[in-house]
Amino acid sequence: MYFSDIFRACSIFIPEDISIQLNTHYEVQEKNEFFLRMLTQDEGIEFFQYMYSIDVYRNIFPIWTDDNSNYIGLFYDGPLKYRVCYINHEETDISPGFRSVDSFVAELEKNPQLDWDELEKDYPRDKEHNNNEFMDHDLSCIQQLNQLLESSELDDELRCQYIFCIMALTPYNQLDTLLKYLDDEDMFVQERACETFGFHRYTPAQEKLKDVMVHGQHNGKLAAKRALSQI
Repeated sequence: MYFSDIFRACSIFIPEDISIQLNTHYEVQEKNEFFLRMLTQDEGIEFFQYMYSIDVYRNIFPIWTDDNSNYIGLFYDGPLKYRVCYINHEETDISPGFRSVDSFVAELEKNPQLDWDELEKDYPRDKEHNNNEFMDHDLSCIQQLNQLLESSELDDELRCQYIFCIMALTPYNQLDTLLKYLDDEDMFVQERACETFGFHRYTPAQEKLKDVMVHGQHNGKLAAKRALSQI
């Protein structure tokens, strides 16, 4: 399978080195059984055409599946370009899990029998695994996403997803920029903010989390309680 031909057929541009990485991984999958298998050419193009009709998935090309209606895709455009995300059929969340195809494939080939949730991901990174080599790129992406959030034409679902992406990308030393989301009116944003601070065991968020636990929205209260127990 030649991914450059697939991307060309869908009128999207992906750098040649990424296509080569995917071709090489396809050959590995041909010889070994993976829990997350690569889609066939027809499957990929068909699902891409379906996804393109949905705003939140428009910049993602599906490449892998668990054969349970869940997919793993590559951002081919926008601020998140060339990062890798999970497409869950039950819950929308396009926040990136891996910074590149190369990073994802390396982890997948080490653990061919693991599902997405079991793989060790690049995002979010804990305090001990902040990497200055990639931080500037991530901060630039966050800046672009924040600019998109300023658009008055942005609908609630896209806004929520962009904020999810920002939370995933934000390094430990920038977590204070996310404190405002503990007061967000979107219950899913508030919940994710609590989860993010809990994941990072971010002590400066404790007082606000206590406030959310008492005065927040229902799912926010529960998420704040869990986060405080982690901290």
